Amino acid sequence: MLDFINNIFAEYENILIAIGIISGIVFIVSILAMPWLLGKIPADYFVRNNYRKNGRNFFITTIKNFFGFVLLLVGIIMLLTPGQGVISILLGLFLMEFPGKRNLELKIIRNDATFKAINWLREKAKKPPLER
Repeated sequence: MLDFINNIFAEYENILIAIGIISGIVFIVSILAMPWLLGKIPADYFVRNNYRKNGRNFFITTIKNFFGFVLLLVGIIMLLTPGQGVISILLGLFLMEFPGKRNLELKIIRNDATFKAINWLREKAKKPPLER
């Protein structure tokens, strides 16, 4: 069994090194970008009922959905590799537009550990804590 695993590692050594380098880069970028991105969320976002902007441009919405989906995928990958996977997933969900999004956001933000982590990162960006 160990010979099989060693053979796989030897055969895919370059791919595994590339994955390790990419994972390290994503880890560093996520650490630097998360406070800034979380700081962009208005402090009263979870208290106001109708925070949606109705006149959004289709192009802007498409770009936000694309970046949200990318953050969601990267967050799932970071659950297995170094990085802030859960927070990346949350940011991806916050960016995307889909039915039931508001209820999902409120359910996630009610979790005390998640709420504290988000507010800790917002503090790093010198932004006021989120209200709930």
